[in-house]
Amino acid sequence: MASIWENLQIQLLRFREIKCPTLIVAICCIVSISVFGCHDRTADFKPSNELGKNAVSRALEEWKAGKPAGEIAGTRPVIHITDNNRNPKQALEEFKILGETPGRSGRTYAVELSLKHPDEQIKTEYIVVGIDPLWVFRREDFELLMHWDHRMPKLSKETNTSAKD
Repeated sequence: MASIWENLQIQLLRFREIKCPTLIVAICCIVSISVFGCHDRTADFKPSNELGKNAVSRALEEWKAGKPAGEIAGTRPVIHITDNNRNPKQALEEFKILGETPGRSGRTYAVELSLKHPDEQIKTEYIVVGIDPLWVFRREDFELLMHWDHRMPKLSKETNTSAKD
């Protein structure tokens, strides 16, 4: 360790001999920008584990009760659900939150869904972002959002024929 410190002192003495304060200032600026620029901004929008898990649970309870995706009325903080992969004819019978999984944004939870009409078992992930409001996204919707994309709505036959003309 002492040899590293001694080498650093020798290098600083060489810079003094060169008499190049501009170089020293430039190095200090680069170091300070890199240090202060490394703040993880996603932490500002990451809810606590308990808050995130409760938001996913509440979102799935609403679906189980037959309510559509969107804002859940009367919640504090406000919870907003985005789940475009729901089949409107399928109902959520049961769900099980398997636990938190690693993710780059927000809190990510693995969930097992039991659907009926038709019966189906799905394992998926929900991502919770925000502090107030809390946004609950199914993984597929979140990925589309991160790529500035969206699912294209199905056009009626009338619209398709007029578009071809």
